[in-house]
Order: sequence, then C-alpha cells, then structure tokens
Amino acid sequence: MITAQYTNVDNSMILATIDGVSMSVPAVVGNRYYDLLIKDDVTIDPYVAPTQTYKELRAAEYNLKTTGEQFGMQYDDAKNSTTTWVDWQTEIKARITE
Repeated sequence: MITAQYTNVDNSMILATIDGVSMSVPAVVGNRYYDLLIKDDVTIDPYVAPTQTYKELRAAEYNLKTTGEQFGMQYDDAKNSTTTWVDWQTEIKARITE
C-alpha cells in the first residue's frame, strides 16, 4: 500500500509511505519515487497546516509588546494605581482560551 501527502504549502515535497517505508519525495518528474506515485495513480492528499496551541497563540500576542514596554506598563500601573497591563493580559487570555 502506498500513501502520500504534500508536506508544504507549495506542494514541492511529499511524505510518502511505500512498502512500509516513510520517505520525503520531491515532487519532480524524473524522481523515481515521484514517478512511481504518478504511474500507480496514487492520490496525494493536500497539505494541512499544523494548528497552533493556545500557548503559541498567546505567546505571539504577548510578543507584540516588547518586554520593556510591558515593564513600562507595569511601572505606570503601580505609579498611577491603574490596571492597564493586567487588563491587557486578561483580554488576551479571554480571547485565546485553553
């Protein structure tokens, strides 16, 4: 049995399992494994982008502000008795849940 799936957005590489052996196959005519997939009329499944975890999504949001900017927000909050930094963190955690 042969299975195959594109492994990148531009469909230039295929992860194929041929006779129980997994291999990366360039999607190039002339490559013997690619030619085998085409000759045997194997359906090559589309690329599926990996999903990001909530931790990765939150980290991306937190990194929109530098560490210095966040420390500045915390300092201003302490000095002015405000909750700007906590509100910002709470908004992110409410929007991107576990």
